[in-house]
Amino acid sequence: MINTQMMKKNNPHSELIGLTKKELILRFGDEFNFYPDDLWIYLINKNFLGKKTFLVVLFKDNMVINVNITKTYGKFKKTGL
Repeated sequence: MINTQMMKKNNPHSELIGLTKKELILRFGDEFNFYPDDLWIYLINKNFLGKKTFLVVLFKDNMVINVNITKTYGKFKKTGL
């Protein structure tokens, strides 16, 4: 079992941990995320050089268990997560 209290202490986006998929959609919209998927990605920012900032949300049993910010140039690749 995943200890969500420990994850909340170590994550700067801890306010999202424990939300359901429906609650997350109310805050951010669906942004082309496939509802049954356990990994959702939101584009947060894009600068003039093409650097993109993504919010990566991981679900288990339709509840957020982990949230990360990832910065990259070009497309975000889901492989290896």
